Amino acid sequence: MAAPTVQLIDGDGDFQEDSVKAWVNDTGVADSRANYQVVAIMGPQSSGKSTLMNHVVRWSHMVAMACGDEAVGRSPKVADITTLVMDLEGSDGRERGEDDTNFERQAALFALAVADVLLVNIWCHDIGREHGSGKPLMKTIFQVNLKLFAPEPNRRKTVLLFVIRDKSKTPLTKLSETLGEDVAKMWDSISKPPQYVGSCIEDFFEIQYAALPHFEEKYDDFVADSIVLRRRFSPPDEGDESSDSLVRRHADQLPAGALPLSTANIWSVIRSQKDLNLPAHKIMVANVRCEDTKNDQLAAFAADQAWQALAQEAERGLVRDFGALAAGLKDSCVDGCALTCAEV
Repeated sequence: MAAPTVQLIDGDGDFQEDSVKAWVNDTGVADSRANYQVVAIMGPQSSGKSTLMNHVVRWSHMVAMACGDEAVGRSPKVADITTLVMDLEGSDGRERGEDDTNFERQAALFALAVADVLLVNIWCHDIGREHGSGKPLMKTIFQVNLKLFAPEPNRRKTVLLFVIRDKSKTPLTKLSETLGEDVAKMWDSISKPPQYVGSCIEDFFEIQYAALPHFEEKYDDFVADSIVLRRRFSPPDEGDESSDSLVRRHADQLPAGALPLSTANIWSVIRSQKDLNLPAHKIMVANVRCEDTKNDQLAAFAADQAWQALAQEAERGLVRDFGALAAGLKDSCVDGCALTCAEV
């Protein structure tokens, strides 16, 4: 039996509040009151997001979204909690092209603001990469989320669950360590409002990790590991402090009947902002790479023997033509940086 679904946002970017309101009432979601969780997933287009959700939350409906569409499906109740599943349009899709990625940033920010648990679908071989791992997109939504919604540190943390697909023989602990370092650096690099300067990502998010084998080549293992992951979406047994459950109880949880209005308001705030009208994804990646190149060139300049010799000589006294010599070394460093950036 297919899970009941509703289109939240149409291809023109309009929130379907009336449809969502009817869906919440007709499916009985409103009766859940505060006993529900919203689970969303983001990741590149055709990366197996829907396949993952179908196995993890046992949502039998195979989602096939048109461009610009997002939907919510209601999964069967897990224990005493209703799970609402939000499947986003994949990022970096060819239909929109590299020059029309504003909607994918808006959708990702919407998921970040609405979801209790946000799954980030990432291929194992993309860990450590800038473009494939979606770092520019995540940096954008982290940055704008702080400005638009001013979250209170350590109050209500969203669970960020990085699901590593097609895992290799590398232990999950090692993969998690690498991902964790990348996420921390990503957070440190974003521009923050004054009240958040010096904050760390753990002040706002609870970072979790999971890994799954190849869906086709190791299907039985994939199903078995999916079942293990599925159990994490069930509430923990009372008094079980060792549980790895992803369910979080919040005293200020909105009643499910208020979801149409609250999510519509969140989408309205996001759509009204121009912060997300940023350069295309390819340009963002190039900017990040050029920043890395600049830092590498500066480090190489500082370690250059000619510069170190000139600096040591200057410490001992006046150096004839110091300005010209230093400028020459500096120009060589800048030229190398410019050449590398031009190739990005």
